[in-house]
Amino acid sequence: MGAYHHSQEMMATVLAKFQETQRLQEEKYLGFRKELKSINSTLGTIVGVLKELINTRRDTVAQQGAPDTSLEDELPTTSPGASGQEAPPQDDTSTAPPADGEPPASGP
Repeated sequence: MGAYHHSQEMMATVLAKFQETQRLQEEKYLGFRKELKSINSTLGTIVGVLKELINTRRDTVAQQGAPDTSLEDELPTTSPGASGQEAPPQDDTSTAPPADGEPPASGP
């Protein structure tokens, strides 16, 4: 009977540790969700301010009688191929300089 009682105690200990781990993970999850909500709120505020700035700029341009230009026309383009040309392949390592300690690649 002693082994049965010992195994029951071990199972109770394992269950208690599991429940504690589960509780701690739930606390972390809830904290993470709270942080995400805070970040989302901050981003919403930033987007609202940017929209107000865009509308103010459009109103100013309209009052001056100048043609309305899009803000996107003033921003630098960062996407590859945006100028109508294809972007060069990104995985072409034949022209890459050798890493430190490596001999230069021989070839064409």
